[in-house]
Amino acid sequence: MKKFFLPVILLSILVLMMGTLTLLGTSKRIPDTEIGLSKSSVFDEPAPDPTRTNQSEPGDRPLIPRGFPEQPPTVPHGVIESLPITFTENQCVDCHEVDEKEPGEPTPIPRSHYTDLRNAPGVVGDQIVGARYICVSCHVSPGDNEPLVKNAFSQ
Repeated sequence: MKKFFLPVILLSILVLMMGTLTLLGTSKRIPDTEIGLSKSSVFDEPAPDPTRTNQSEPGDRPLIPRGFPEQPPTVPHGVIESLPITFTENQCVDCHEVDEKEPGEPTPIPRSHYTDLRNAPGVVGDQIVGARYICVSCHVSPGDNEPLVKNAFSQ
């Protein structure tokens, strides 16, 4: 009895697949201009301008306000000439490793960057923790382009 059901089930699946393929092959194709909300082809839209990198020098621009609490601060100056950050050279640390903020001077690296939150969360070390050493992983320098989409977000 069990040997009878397996071929019947397999045959039923095969018939359903053949019917589906037949329906798919004879269906009417829909042009790309009728699929989405836009009634034009995606290829008709011009590409946005390439992003222009921030070329300002440290101290040329004011600090950029944070968009939300706990957001890593945005770097107000260009960082291209400071890259790449390597094990032996980090120009961000060379400049920002100061004890406290003085007017016109760089912002100090926060003490949280000296704490290994994974292995020793209560201990503040004397050097930057490896997970915080590559500054541009969290801190970015904004481009000099106009936003592509307007944003009216406020806190």
